Amino acid sequence: MSNVVSIVKNIFRPYYRRWKKYRIKLYHKKQVKRLFSIDTKDKHKIFYLGITAHSNLGDMAQYYCIRTWLKSNYSDYEVFEFEANVVVDSRFGFIEELKALLSPKDMIVFQSGYTTQDLGGVHDLMHRLIIDNMPYANILMMPQTIFFKKEENKLRTAYSYNQAKNMLFLARDNVSYQMALAMFPDVHIKPFPDIVTTLIGHFNFYHKRDGILICRRNDGEKFYSEEQIIDLKNKIEEFELVSISDTTIKRSYKTIRKDLKGFVEGIIEDYSKYKLIITDRYHGTIFSLAANTPVIVIKTTDHKVTTGVDWFKGVYNKYAFKADSLEEVLTLTKQILFFEYDYRLNPYFDKEYYGKLKPFFENVYNHNLSKQ
Repeated sequence: MSNVVSIVKNIFRPYYRRWKKYRIKLYHKKQVKRLFSIDTKDKHKIFYLGITAHSNLGDMAQYYCIRTWLKSNYSDYEVFEFEANVVVDSRFGFIEELKALLSPKDMIVFQSGYTTQDLGGVHDLMHRLIIDNMPYANILMMPQTIFFKKEENKLRTAYSYNQAKNMLFLARDNVSYQMALAMFPDVHIKPFPDIVTTLIGHFNFYHKRDGILICRRNDGEKFYSEEQIIDLKNKIEEFELVSISDTTIKRSYKTIRKDLKGFVEGIIEDYSKYKLIITDRYHGTIFSLAANTPVIVIKTTDHKVTTGVDWFKGVYNKYAFKADSLEEVLTLTKQILFFEYDYRLNPYFDKEYYGKLKPFFENVYNHNLSKQ
């Protein structure tokens, strides 16, 4: 029976692929048509590009928080959202139409995340296409992690970005900030925490906390093998119950988009049920703190997670810890379980960073307008 199923799948696979490509083509065409329907006489516009199109709740939380921040700070603007794949699809003229639509007071906002890199995806291409064609645009690059494997790709991105004289580039960690300073000397750059940190300090939970959650990734960025994580779990379970999960869930991104608030706040509430979270997920770290739950951060293959936790030093000292080895995780876990917690954090990053981001950006924006 299994052989028959395999043969049938092989027969229909090429047809399914063609059908899928056709559906993507129709979707991209429909999205670009939205540009053509925009009335340029309407109020000022924000083009939010590269919105999350996968089921990782961390990236979806960025999307949710950027939307919230734009609504709070630019309620007099109309916001138009597009996925990166739509922007870079050259068949339907997205770049040309956006260039024709863009006015001096309009803004482009790029999705935050690990998107200034050459590890895959089309976000870096999207950034370059927009900047190369609209170097005069007012651009807010939400916090980025930077990493390039190939020097030629790094130089290509640097050349493109340096044309964007009216872009504010936010670097998500100190390593990325130093790289941005070296790569983009002609761009306005600020170190800035991930926007999901704006969720910290806005939730209070009163239910009983039990056990420990290991939120681990299962991709090319993981440093520890699944066997090592299971071994850690077994060692901790000698004195505390342990569960394992990830921030990528088996729900379509379109389903998540329909209830962003519900999904994001749902995972925060889930994290609030534990005494401790152990994670190699950057947003797993932030979700933990949003849930007022102590968190131990473990290594990945790059600097994104371990340098990202540096933001919390001196702010949430008793809640955020970094472990250089799994042996240190075990030691820290035993210590943390003996600490007394009130499980309440303050909204430091919302107030001290994102509450002040609009004026930072307007310094760039107004400088551009003064030259018109």
